[in-house]
Amino acid sequence: MNYSNSEIKWNQWFAGVIDGDGYLAIQKNNVAVCEITMPLCDEPLLAEIKQRLGGSIRLRSGAQAVRYRLGHKAGIQELIERVNGSIRNSVRVPQFQRLCEKFEIPFIPAPPLDSQSGYTAGFYDADGTTFIATTRSSPEHATQKGDLGKINRLSHSRGANQLRVGISNKHRSNVEIFYEAFGFGQIRELRQLSKTCYTWELRSEEDILRFIDYATQTPCRSDKRKRLFLALHYFKLKRMKAHLAPEGTNKLKAWFLFSQKWYS
Repeated sequence: MNYSNSEIKWNQWFAGVIDGDGYLAIQKNNVAVCEITMPLCDEPLLAEIKQRLGGSIRLRSGAQAVRYRLGHKAGIQELIERVNGSIRNSVRVPQFQRLCEKFEIPFIPAPPLDSQSGYTAGFYDADGTTFIATTRSSPEHATQKGDLGKINRLSHSRGANQLRVGISNKHRSNVEIFYEAFGFGQIRELRQLSKTCYTWELRSEEDILRFIDYATQTPCRSDKRKRLFLALHYFKLKRMKAHLAPEGTNKLKAWFLFSQKWYS
């Protein structure tokens, strides 16, 4: 099938979502399935996939998450047609190859990722994050729990805060492709107990603004896009030193309002 340029971008984005949060399998009853599990707030994203391919979306029992499931033959065949040549995740590729074999469709290896592909936006929607790290807080706010504690720590952090954007995966090769495609940022190894994951991380204003420019041209569709674009306001306030403004000034009030919006 010949897809329009916008639909090609969508297919690339869809492949990124599958590689990040998806699962492809042939069940014991020989039925091929695709499942994608995401936070409840991202149900509209899954609904967009369902609108094109069919399938179902169900709330996961006991979790603030929803699962999209595609299991009918025509839908799986269309999925293969749409993302064949765009699947890159080292875990997902063997899963996808088994689907191709089942339907006797030649597997097309993905070419090197480029910075114009919709794939990165899809992977960011699945496994990306935009957050502000605060490295210092007063004893009064250090132990406050919940969103109020986070708001107060950011509001009163003065210069001890830094905005970061990242895409993570437990396999280094699956995030190195973003560094190679965009040519900026860094790969960080994060260890927690017995688990290790790798992150393509952006810390400088220049790198983050370049990524936001990419996301403007190739839209993200998850709830994460709200913080990504709120980062523009963060840098604007930082440039005018609103976070360092004296008590009672409108600049500091604007910083406090931003801190509330960040965690709303």
